[in-house]
Amino acid sequence: MFLYDALMQTTRSFLHPFAPTFLRLTSLLVWAVVAYSAVVFGLQWGDGVPVDTLVVGSEQKQVTPDVDSLSVSKALGVAPVQSASASLASRFVLVGVMDGGPSQGVALISVDGKPAKPFRLGQTVSEGFVVVGTGPKKAELGPQLGVASSLVLELPIKK
Repeated sequence: MFLYDALMQTTRSFLHPFAPTFLRLTSLLVWAVVAYSAVVFGLQWGDGVPVDTLVVGSEQKQVTPDVDSLSVSKALGVAPVQSASASLASRFVLVGVMDGGPSQGVALISVDGKPAKPFRLGQTVSEGFVVVGTGPKKAELGPQLGVASSLVLELPIKK
């Protein structure tokens, strides 16, 4: 018992200057737990965001909606301007382009009304059509890379 009393006396004398700080930190921790619990309860009770979606991690999948870029552009009143025959011009819509010079470039093209996909130089867009060049506000398609373009797609003019 003597050893216990001596140990407690030493501990009290050592911790005495830190007692107010210890109490403040403990109080802060308790109130933080109370606030967190209230937020989680409020989100679950109010049919807000489920708690599972609040956790950010690599195991979650981000769901992006499929957007038909051709339908969106038509709804906004944008008409694609293309210099090609009517049958080919109706299959491809240039949505965006990033010109990286003669050997680099990416064209965002919608094929047959499907959502637009990025195509690099030399990549096949559709059967018989490869991206052969990009430029400011245009993309050129041809049968193969290094051959003259047979179809030029241009970005629509903004109104």
